[in-house]
Amino acid sequence: MQQVCLLTVVSLFVTSAQCKTPGLQTRITDRALEYATEVALDILSKQVTGQQIPDQHGQSGDVKFDITGMNVKQFTKPSSRVSLIQNVGLSWSTSGTGLAIHGDFKYKYRKGIIKISDHGSFDLKANGINFQVKIEIGMDGTGRPTMKAVRCSCNVGSADIKFHGGAAWIYNLFSGQLENKLKDMVGGGNGLLCKQLNTLIDVNGMKSLQKLPVTVQIAKRFLLDYRFLSKPSFQTKFMETYHKGEVYWNAVPVDAPFAAPPLLKSSDTSRMMYIWLSDYVFNTMSYNALKYNQLQYNVTNKDLPSGVLNTTCPQSTCIGKIIKAIGTKFPNTTVMLYMKSTSMPNMTAQNGSTVVNASGDIVFFAQQPGGKYTYFLTLSATMSTTISLMIQNEKVFAKVLKLPISVTVKDSKIPVSPEGLNFIVKGIVSVFVEPKLNELGAAGFPLPVINSVHFTNTQLTVAKDTLLIATDLKYSG
Repeated sequence: MQQVCLLTVVSLFVTSAQCKTPGLQTRITDRALEYATEVALDILSKQVTGQQIPDQHGQSGDVKFDITGMNVKQFTKPSSRVSLIQNVGLSWSTSGTGLAIHGDFKYKYRKGIIKISDHGSFDLKANGINFQVKIEIGMDGTGRPTMKAVRCSCNVGSADIKFHGGAAWIYNLFSGQLENKLKDMVGGGNGLLCKQLNTLIDVNGMKSLQKLPVTVQIAKRFLLDYRFLSKPSFQTKFMETYHKGEVYWNAVPVDAPFAAPPLLKSSDTSRMMYIWLSDYVFNTMSYNALKYNQLQYNVTNKDLPSGVLNTTCPQSTCIGKIIKAIGTKFPNTTVMLYMKSTSMPNMTAQNGSTVVNASGDIVFFAQQPGGKYTYFLTLSATMSTTISLMIQNEKVFAKVLKLPISVTVKDSKIPVSPEGLNFIVKGIVSVFVEPKLNELGAAGFPLPVINSVHFTNTQLTVAKDTLLIATDLKYSG
């Protein structure tokens, strides 16, 4: 798809009218746009080469001619430049394009009683072709990016035609008119190149934009919203977009009752793209997970090393041996832990560190005959989890570095010693919670990128309330 790289890079992300702080912001620099136009011209060359040109018919003095079977045999790649136009979009201009066109002709010459007709082929070389097109970038009523070509212009510097077959002196009678006709077909606002560019931007480009994931489902329950909040802004060296960056409960998409914090300021333009990702994105997911009872789980023996939750065991590493009151009161059975968050887990990014603070209750039940459970203990737990973040395959991945958990007895029907609490923390809770958190982190958090664009030479900076991704881009076609 012609110009898809330019269109993709231009439209990767989304913007805010500044009435609301964005949860995600991007900066696309002139380096990215220069790279995109190089790729776009390679694609355009492949598309224009072989392009069929409509038949032409005309008359010059005593000669009538028909030009048929025309197609572009060669496209010479021009030099190009992209400029950012404040409050509008982009201006893409090229110079030095060349086209080679092959076709067939036939003519009839009639003057008095003299009648001559013949046919043959010709080759046209058009050089010094320059074109310019402005691209307006905006948003529609649903927050999706839009793109529109405006004021395309194209002019052909020179055209040289060579005929093969027939009488040369007759060619001289209509060659000039034919050269001008073919120049008009290639150049001008309605010529071959401008029609191709308008189609690429208004049709193919918009189809490409429709593939941009502005909403993404997570775990079939949550909806990640990357929609535009307003039109992009344009500066001399870059364009910026501002996105909603909020995670909703999929069935009931309602805004969280807190706002996104201000994002880190940066003036860097050395990479192709910058993505500011607020911890607001993750915290809105936590808010909805708590609100809709997703942060609760029944932990049984199937979730832990064999037999840890048994109340009776020959070895000394089951809960009934460590906390003897459990083994005495509930022999020959198993324990179930009901774990639930009591407040919203909160992620805080600051000074190179990312921490998730959470608190909850751990409620203990002993299984009884007939499938019933008897309650006997509630612990209050708090944890402050330090995680490492990495960018891979255009996703944010996380892994637990430190998981300190502290527990206190909230309510108990049995005596619990400090050794018993230590066993619960290290032998049960940590063994279950850390792998679950790493499993979530390994799933990755998707960034709003079209599949054909990939990150390279990527750097992640963790600052106050912000993950800043600085990256170059590679287009895979």
